[in-house]
This record gives sequence, structure tokens and C-alpha cells, in this order.
Amino acid sequence: PQPRFGQQLGAMAPTEKKAEADAKGGKDKKEEKKMTKEEKKREEEMSPEDIELRDKLAMMVERAKDTDEAVAKAALETMKEEIRTATSSMTSVPKPLKFLRPHYDGLKEFFEGMMDSTNKTALSDILSVLGMTMAGTDSRESLKYKLTGLKGGLDVWGFEYVKNLSGEIGVEWGVRKAAEKSTDDLKALVDEIVPFNMKHSSEPEACDLLMEVDLLPEILEHANENNFSRIALYLTNCANYVPEPEDAVIYNAVYQIYRKVNRLPEALRIAVRLNKEELAQEVVDACEDEQVKKQLCFMIARHGAMNIKSEDDDLVAILGNAQLSEHFLSLARDLEVYEAKTPEEIYKSHLTESRAGAANVDSARANLASTFVNAFVNAGFGHDTLLTGDAKWIYKNKDHGTMSAAASLGMILMWDVDSGLSQIDKFTYSSDDYIKAGASLAVGIVSANVRSECDPALALMTEKVESDKSTIQRIGASLGLGLAYAGTQREEVLELLTPVIADPETPIDLFSLASLALGLVFVGTGKPDIAETIMQGMMEREEKVMEDTMARFACLGLGLLFLGLQETADVTMEAISAIPGQIGQYCAFTVETCAYAGSGNVMKVQKLLGVCAEHLEENNSHQAVAALGIALVAMGEEMGADMSAR
Repeated sequence: PQPRFGQQLGAMAPTEKKAEADAKGGKDKKEEKKMTKEEKKREEEMSPEDIELRDKLAMMVERAKDTDEAVAKAALETMKEEIRTATSSMTSVPKPLKFLRPHYDGLKEFFEGMMDSTNKTALSDILSVLGMTMAGTDSRESLKYKLTGLKGGLDVWGFEYVKNLSGEIGVEWGVRKAAEKSTDDLKALVDEIVPFNMKHSSEPEACDLLMEVDLLPEILEHANENNFSRIALYLTNCANYVPEPEDAVIYNAVYQIYRKVNRLPEALRIAVRLNKEELAQEVVDACEDEQVKKQLCFMIARHGAMNIKSEDDDLVAILGNAQLSEHFLSLARDLEVYEAKTPEEIYKSHLTESRAGAANVDSARANLASTFVNAFVNAGFGHDTLLTGDAKWIYKNKDHGTMSAAASLGMILMWDVDSGLSQIDKFTYSSDDYIKAGASLAVGIVSANVRSECDPALALMTEKVESDKSTIQRIGASLGLGLAYAGTQREEVLELLTPVIADPETPIDLFSLASLALGLVFVGTGKPDIAETIMQGMMEREEKVMEDTMARFACLGLGLLFLGLQETADVTMEAISAIPGQIGQYCAFTVETCAYAGSGNVMKVQKLLGVCAEHLEENNSHQAVAALGIALVAMGEEMGADMSAR
């Protein structure tokens, strides 16, 4: 009989075979020996239970590849159970995942060659879990195998698996959106994960996932009385760290959640944050509790820039701050701070030693200082020791000082429109234009944030804005109207002041303060016609004229139009670049700062910090705006405010 091929080869070339074996070199043998030693060492460190588990899993992997479907199914069930029930510390990988690591690539290869079946689906689930710790960076294999695995069943694998899956979904969603591919299968998986997170009190993870895949409004269907406060708190804090307009999307979702669980005061707070008058009106109309409705009206009145309608006379009075003075004085009496204070009590001048006669030096300036101190310390109390009752103090000042003194009377009588106007009225007939201007300003201060059907401020100041009056009177009347109707968006004021701003012959101080007045009345509306009129007035004037520091008030008026509107101001920002000179740069930063005030926008804070860091010897007035801007932008978010202060 003929010898077999192996025997023939052995008989023919024993020396060649030996030489070939030697050619592999002693190095492989050494490595083999070394690996064996390492394996032996590891095996010695392993407990008998671990060795048993390792061998059992290795056997299950082999059986999972069996051609008999029943055997393979049983092996897959055993592997699944071992992985599911494995316990580990917070810092180590579960043992089944460790022992299955060497088999991961083999299982993947086997999976690719399998026909569609229940076993393939089960293996896909197991590979998805193994991929959590074994897949390469950015491979998203865990998600890939989950999408071909069983639907549902997230409870089986636990939080870490779901968290890993959520991260991979976020990345995959972005990739598919960029390539304009379908995301339906990912959305179906998101619809499984979000309820799982909600059920296990992991609201932040659910919110994060929905934000990643641009489906945040869907959080509404999962919000209820038990979890709404955690969801709303988390989202409100997140809004400070996302770029626009995503922050508005988050705030809208929070608003809808509060409406769903009937937390109307909280919903109103978000409506005010969004600067949406229609949402605030919705909240007030939806409220059925009379006491709560009154509280909502007090909140809106305090905000002062929303024109909410109501047919209830009591609510209209609250919205118009009709009783604000009365409430303020009642509180002052309760706190025993009603008595008028003198400037000397504030200065504590009796404690300082001074030479005889020193007090009379520069008396006009000292009197002006006392006027302001007296106005602020007695603001709203309705009486003081300098002005009410006896008006001689006004005449101890000069020019603008008399205007300030007359206007300070408005501050002392603030919010008390009925008795306040009668005390101010006598100064409107003075022969001194500065006192008349101060009286107009006082009328505006008294009427600030107090709405009345009679509109006394408009009636008293309309004719004073007209061109036949002196410039200082027109300034007082314009600014008085701005203060009296701040936030009301009154068209009558617009009709009065637009011709003043549009006239290129208008002096720069009147032009600037009239612009500021319109900014106050139409604050946060972003009205393009007003913005265009102000910018046109700035461009028509010579650059030298616009160097006057009064021109900065025009910039502020323009900024107030866009207060809190963020990206809405972008078009105006582009147009401002056409304004020549330093005032153009000053104006651009003023508008940008106002637009992002209270937003906590980190990018804007960084930009403004960069501007402040420049060491400029001249043309540096915009740096002052940048410094103020940091405070204005960061004040809406606690951590940012602390960092900016440091």
C-alpha cells in the first residue's frame, strides 16, 4: 500500500522539516514560554470561581457558534445572564466583560456571517454590551449592534450601558444630519431611553439626550408633578451655557412644563425672561385663582415693560402701579424709616473736624451734592427737609444745578402722581428755563412706571417738546416723557420725538437725550424704524460733533431698543459699522452689550474681556462699555458673575 502524504513528506525530508522548525527561531519559543508564564501568573492570582467562570464563558462562546440553533440559543441565554447579574465595584469592569474580551473579535466575525434569526438578534444585543468597553474610539459599535438587536430591554443592562448608548446616539445623530441621512431608527431608540431615564430619576440624562438630538420639546410628555421641578431647574441652568437661539428653545420647553403642571408664577417668570408679552398674557388669562392672579399682576407691574390687558379694575390698578406709593409708605412706617433724613446725617459731618468757614467754600457744588443725596435718601417718601414745603433750596443752585434741584422733587414724590404733580406744577410757570426743564423731568420721574388713563405727563409735556421752546426745556420734556412712559411703547411719544431726532439741525445734546427717551419707551422691542432714525441722525452729523460725550446717550438709546434681544441686534450691528469715528465703535459695543444683558453668554464675556485687555493710549472709550458689558452679560448667571468679578 502507498504511504499517506504526511508519511511521504516525513520520509522524504526529515532534515528540511527540522531546519524549517529551527528557522522559526528560538525567539517565538521564548515568547510562547513568556506568555505561558504570564498566563500562569494571572491564573495563580485568580480564584477558583473566576477560573470556572472564565472557562464557562469560553465554552459558551464556542457553543454560541454551534450549528444547532437550540444549543446556540441556550449558550447565548447563559452569556446574557452572566453579564446581567455580574457585580463589580465602581472602579472595575465586571468580570464577564473581562473574560469575554479575547472573544469579542471572533464573535463579531461570526455575527457578520450569520443568517437573520432570533439567535443573531440575541448575539447583537450581547455584542452591543461588550462594545461598551471593547470597541475602538469613535467606532460607535455599541450603538451599531443595538440597532440590529432586540427592541426594548434597556432595564436588563443598567445605567452605564444606557449612558454609553446615549453618548453614541448624540455623535451618530450629528454625523447623519450632516450627511442628510435618515435618523428614524435613532429616534425610536431615543423614545426608549428617555422613559427609562425618567423612570429611574435620571432627568438630567434624559434632557441631555433630547438636546443632543434636537428633540427637547418632547420632554413635555414625560414631565409630571413628581419630576417637573428637577427637569425645569436643570434646563434653566443649562440655558446659560448654550448658544443662541438654543437658549430660547430651552426656555420655551421650561415654560410649557410649568404650564402643564399649572405652576403659573414660575411660567410667568420664564415668559418675562423670554421677553414674550403674549406668553405673559396667556399665563394671566389661564389663572383662575384671584389671589394668584393678583400676585402675577404685581410681578408684571414690577417688571414694568409689558402691556398686559385685563377687564378687572382691581387688576388694572395693580398692573398700573396705582397703589405703589401707598404700599411703599405703609412699609416705610412699619419699618420705622418714614422720617425724612438730611444730607448731614448721611455725611456724618458732625464727626469730622473742619476749620471755621471751610463749609462755605465751593458752596454751589456742595449744594448740588446735597440735592442729589437728599433726593436718593428720601426717594418715594413724599417729604424731606430741603424741597417739600419750602422751595428756597432750588435757588441756592445755578443753571443745571437748579434743573437738578427741581427734578429731585420728582424723586422725593416718586409714584405719588395725584399729590406729586400738584406740588411740582408751580415750577412749570417759573421764568427760569432751567427750572421749567427740571419740573418737566420731575413730572417724568413722578410718573415713572405708574400707568394712568388720564396721561397727565403727556398732556403737560407735549407742547414743551415743540421747536419754539428753548433747547434745555425741550431736553427736560423729552427725557421726562422717556421716564414717564418707559416700557409702554406709546405711539404718541414716538410721533412727538421722531421729528426731533430726524432734524439734522437739532443740537447734539437734545438729539442724544431724545434718542435715549425713545429707547426707554420702546425698550426691548427692536423697532427697526426707530433704530434707523437714530443711526441716520448719527451719520448725518459731523464726526467732530459726535465726539461730544453727550452723543453716548444716543448710543445707549439705540442699545435699549435691543435690550435682551441677542441675535436680533445683528442686522443693526452691521449697519452701525458705517458710523465713522470712535463713536461708531462705542455704539457697536453698547448695542451688543445691551442685546446680551443678563444672558450669561460665555462667548460674549470672553470677547469683552479681550477688549478690556488691550492697552490703548487713545480712542479707548469703548473699553469702558466693554467693562460694564461684562457685568451686564454675566449678571444673569451666578458662576459667570463670580468668575468675571475675579
